[in-house]
Amino acid sequence: MLLDCKEAWDVIMEEWENIMDCEDESMFGDCVNHFEYTCRSCPLLFEYVNNTWIIPYNTYFVKAWTNKVMHLGNTTTNRVESTHWNLKKVLGNSMGDLCSCWDAIHNVIVLQHNKIKVSFEISLNLMSEAYKGIKYKKLVGRVSRYALGLITKELERANLIGLDTGRCGCILRRTYGVPYACELARYAPGMIPLGEFHVMWTRLSISDIVSNESQPELSIQHELTMVEEKFKEVEIRGKVTIKQKLLDIVCPAMTSMIPPLHKVKTKGAQKKKLQRTEVYKA
Repeated sequence: MLLDCKEAWDVIMEEWENIMDCEDESMFGDCVNHFEYTCRSCPLLFEYVNNTWIIPYNTYFVKAWTNKVMHLGNTTTNRVESTHWNLKKVLGNSMGDLCSCWDAIHNVIVLQHNKIKVSFEISLNLMSEAYKGIKYKKLVGRVSRYALGLITKELERANLIGLDTGRCGCILRRTYGVPYACELARYAPGMIPLGEFHVMWTRLSISDIVSNESQPELSIQHELTMVEEKFKEVEIRGKVTIKQKLLDIVCPAMTSMIPPLHKVKTKGAQKKKLQRTEVYKA
């Protein structure tokens, strides 16, 4: 039976959202039962959803379980599916050659890259009246705007619940790596420290993704020691070869390689003129 009535479909989707937004494991069974009752006119729909999603994957998308892990807002495969759909739309079909597919994939990646850079520029440079308070003084221009939006809602809750951890729930720290309501209440009316945010929200550059962390120093001292030991072991011919290769790296202008004196034809074999021989018949 098809669901032709929009109102019936809206009710089913509402019950499905109740399953996903269920915050307590003890209430999960009741939400599933309500969803099954709503789908009584279309039992095949409930059977498909129950066997395909609810039973095997409920811990991956229901809040009762996802609120216990650090997911940084990624609780579904929507982003992956959306990117996959966009790529298939650009490719059109599976009959293209390697060059055309490469160009299409490259254009999609460049577009995504530009969108990410735009979001970074907004977080770095765009000022907003909502974030001009003293609480945000250490955060504006250093933390993602999305993270600022999260703690804005938590600050509103902090004004109501204060330091009451029971009413707070303390979920945002586990899931997004940002301060939760009762934690933000401790900083009132002072500034919120930058160290309270997960490093994910402070990386506002693609070329230099580590902002507040020390980058490891890259060294070739170990390799140079190995080359020196190898140089001492080999004979005079090997010493000359190693020295020449090092000169090719350090001083490319001193390389022993020279271009050929004459232009060499690289296409096709050299053609020879064939002499015709006349055959006389008796």
